[in-house]
Amino acid sequence: MGAQRTIRIDTALGEEGIAAASAALGAAGASAAFVSSPAFGRTYATIDAGCPIDLSAIAPRETGVVFDAAIIALAIEPLPQDALWCLAEALGGEGRPAGIVSCELRDGALLLEFRPEITSASLVLALADVELRRWGGQRRTTLLSPLGLAQATRVAAEGLQAPEIAPDRVLEVLLERDV
Repeated sequence: MGAQRTIRIDTALGEEGIAAASAALGAAGASAAFVSSPAFGRTYATIDAGCPIDLSAIAPRETGVVFDAAIIALAIEPLPQDALWCLAEALGGEGRPAGIVSCELRDGALLLEFRPEITSASLVLALADVELRRWGGQRRTTLLSPLGLAQATRVAAEGLQAPEIAPDRVLEVLLERDV
């Protein structure tokens, strides 16, 4: 297993597109998990690869970004919608958290991409909630990118305030080792 990275493809790939992208990555010696979001017109993949990734080889007709690390992508849909601009300023403006890579308004949602090793998911969501309290609002949050084991356990450990949650303590991983 190599370094974990994320790619974003700026369209929602269907099953055939994901299969083709997986085959291209497999030919390059990489493996990936994909999440496609037709609602927001994006596809994200978390890739395990030790080699450089060429987006044009994976999705030749699409645009996108190859990140140098694994990121987390979220769509935050606030209610009331009036809070959207304030959320965008708080999470994507000049005073944004250091780990925010991208903050974009699209179809009534805030699309966030952030590096969880720099800014935790719990901090991002807490900031959104603080801003929404000013409006008496709430949010619907959708995970747009697949989480690797390390990311998922980090998010769980933060959210549950249980630092003992770690990849080497996940039952499924331990069972796989014994097989």
